Amino acid sequence: MPFDLDTYLARINLQHCPVSPEGLKQLQSAQITAIPFENVLPFLGRVPRLDGNSLWQKMVLDRCGGYCFELNTLLEMALQALGFSSRKVMARVRMGAPEGGVRSHLAHIVSIDGTEWLVDTGFGGQAPAYPVNLTTTGEQQIRDQIYRIRFDDAENEEVLERKSEDGWIPLYGFDRMPPKWVDIEAANYLCAKWSEISFSSSMKFYRLTDNGWISFQNGLAGFTENGIKTTRTIVKQNDLTRFMRNDLRLGYGDADIDAIAGRLASMPMPAPAN
Repeated sequence: MPFDLDTYLARINLQHCPVSPEGLKQLQSAQITAIPFENVLPFLGRVPRLDGNSLWQKMVLDRCGGYCFELNTLLEMALQALGFSSRKVMARVRMGAPEGGVRSHLAHIVSIDGTEWLVDTGFGGQAPAYPVNLTTTGEQQIRDQIYRIRFDDAENEEVLERKSEDGWIPLYGFDRMPPKWVDIEAANYLCAKWSEISFSSSMKFYRLTDNGWISFQNGLAGFTENGIKTTRTIVKQNDLTRFMRNDLRLGYGDADIDAIAGRLASMPMPAPAN
C-alpha cells in the first residue's frame, strides 16, 4: 500500500504538521510516542524488510514498532509527504566510546530556512525526543536532558552527545556522505544478524510518554514518570503480553510474544540502574 499521509498522522496521533521547526519537533516526538523502538524481528532471528509496503504494513496497519532502519525510513516518507527538505545520514554508534564502529545507524538532516536539524526517531532511550539544532555547538535542553553537537576532527564526524553527571557521553557520530540504498540494506542485515551487534541477542523496547518514558531490556522494564523511576520484572508470557499490548501499544500476535518470552526465560536479566 502506498504511503498515505492522513493515515500516518492518525497512527501517530498528530492532527497536522506545518513545515516549521515546531512542526518538525511535533512530528519527531509524536512518532517516538506512538511507534516504539523495538528489535523483535532480529531478536527472533529475522531480518526486517525495508521496502515501503512492508514498513507500512508492519508499523502503520499492524501497529508494531521497529529499529532505526525501519523507523527512520518510515519517517523519511512522512517528511517527503509533508514537504520537508531532508537527507539521510549514516552514523557510527559510540555510546560512550571515543570512536564508533561500523555505520550501523540511520538518521536524517532536515533544513528549514537555513537551519539544519538532526532528526532521529530510531535510537531508543538515549536519543533526544526533539530535533537537535546542528548550527550551534551550545547546550540544548530537550525535555529533561541536555545535548550538544561536537565536531570530532580526528574522525571527521559530527557527534551527538548527552550530558550526564559524569560529563558528556558521545552517542553517535556521522559525516555528510550521502549513503546509497545498498549501504542501508547492508547495515540493516548486519544489525539483524551479526553477533557483535546486540539486536539479535538482547530484547529492547522504548516508548516516549507525555511525562517520561517506558524502557525494557531482557526482562527488566523501567517506567519513568515526572522524574520518578520504577522497575518491574517481566518475563512470563502473560505479563509480557500485557506489557507489549497495553504499555507499549504494540500489535504483535501471540506466537511472536510466546517466542520472545521463551528466549527471555533462559537469559539473565540486567541489574537495575541506580
